[in-house]
Amino acid sequence: MNQQDASSVRALSERLLIASHKGQADHVVQLINKGAKVAITKNGRTPLHLAAYKGHIAVVRILLAAGCDLDIQDDGDQTALHRAAVLGNADVISALIQEGCALDRQDKDGNTALHEAAWHGFSQSVKLLVKAGANVHAKNKAGNTALHLAGQNGHAQSSKVLLLGGSHPDSKNSVGDTCLHVSARYNHVSVIRALLSAICSVTERNNAGDTALHIAAALNHRKTVRMLLEAGADSRINNNAGETALDQARENDNPEVALLLTKAPQVRKHTLVKQTSGANNTRPTNINL
Repeated sequence: MNQQDASSVRALSERLLIASHKGQADHVVQLINKGAKVAITKNGRTPLHLAAYKGHIAVVRILLAAGCDLDIQDDGDQTALHRAAVLGNADVISALIQEGCALDRQDKDGNTALHEAAWHGFSQSVKLLVKAGANVHAKNKAGNTALHLAGQNGHAQSSKVLLLGGSHPDSKNSVGDTCLHVSARYNHVSVIRALLSAICSVTERNNAGDTALHIAAALNHRKTVRMLLEAGADSRINNNAGETALDQARENDNPEVALLLTKAPQVRKHTLVKQTSGANNTRPTNINL
């Protein structure tokens, strides 16, 4: 191929990128027939990356039929499957899966396509990936599973799909947070309810020694505190600083949460024992909130 021919092919291929991005299926066919290369990249992204992100399923199918590389990674190490998952393009995800794309490639942050779909709450995409065999236990560079990310953003339906697909609710990230810690921090009660239904542990401690109850108490998440207590959370547990959830509530000036915690059976029993043993059986004084 001489220099003039190479320049012509390059120009056709660059037009292919634009046509793929715009979803111009007929134009894509014409360009490929004229010699445009489906492997052309811009910022590491091929026509398939662009069409997958935009959800242009007709263009995706044309590119797949033309033999494009399914699993090439862009400058952020994302595949076309990642790009489709970001916007929940279920038809594209299904087509890529049928062609045998790699399900668990990780991008520069360690996220798989399943992480992306879960983070954005596209439960149908999550379901497609889980059914296809995507690794629900995969962790990104922060140690988060897809379930952590779904929980952080309050995506209850995606969380349920992941749990049914075998996700471990007590898996910990790099700071020791379980999915319950994360959901409690962001006060996503619908996700918490799903985790509790999956019999998650309510007593797991993170690297700071905090339980989900410590976190909810510190942040004044009253409904979450109540749910955790009803599920059997132990409010007597001390974190690494020697503080209980009640201590956290008081330090952060959350009197209503503090009141809830003082009414928790285990706290009440513990408090009464301390007061009676330390005051020669005199009548316990009221607790100041």
